[in-house]
Amino acid sequence: MAEKKHSFKKSFLIFLLVMTPPFWLLFTDEGSRVSDTALLWLLGRDEIKLDFAELDGGFSRADIETVYADTAWKCGAKTTTFGDELCAAGIGTFNGFPAQLLTFYFQRGQVSAVKLIYRGMYHEQILGHYIGQLGQPDNVAAAVAEGPKADEVLQWDLGRGMLLLQKAITTSAEPSLLWLAKAPTT
Repeated sequence: MAEKKHSFKKSFLIFLLVMTPPFWLLFTDEGSRVSDTALLWLLGRDEIKLDFAELDGGFSRADIETVYADTAWKCGAKTTTFGDELCAAGIGTFNGFPAQLLTFYFQRGQVSAVKLIYRGMYHEQILGHYIGQLGQPDNVAAAVAEGPKADEVLQWDLGRGMLLLQKAITTSAEPSLLWLAKAPTT
């Protein structure tokens, strides 16, 4: 019987097939997000999916608690800039991105704002996600302007609300995004 010799090409192909998935998971941004999301799921952290383009101020606290019934909300009366009541929950992922905390604010029982605190290392991916989903921010010209007068917060007017996201995360800034039922008055 003749012994088969492995060719270099075949050995190299096998090596690539074995090494590519770990390399992708460990050394690429997308792979890191996927592995972090999987780990959070394994640890039993909640996953929340929410389309800001469909959200409006007509939703009540009961609506939110019904839709996200499996989430451990901590709710109560608290006067804030955004309302008179809030519900907060520690979460694992938000729309597929590792996150930490989601807070719904209510004014007279209706959603007035939503704040998401996410993991800062995913800021660029989240920004890219919303640009891909919603298009360029309404204030893109002012945000890319040179100098100190450039807008630091990107904003999308969604018709039913406004989404605000920091242009860049600094060491002193909390990685978060904010949805408001009504645009702030200046």
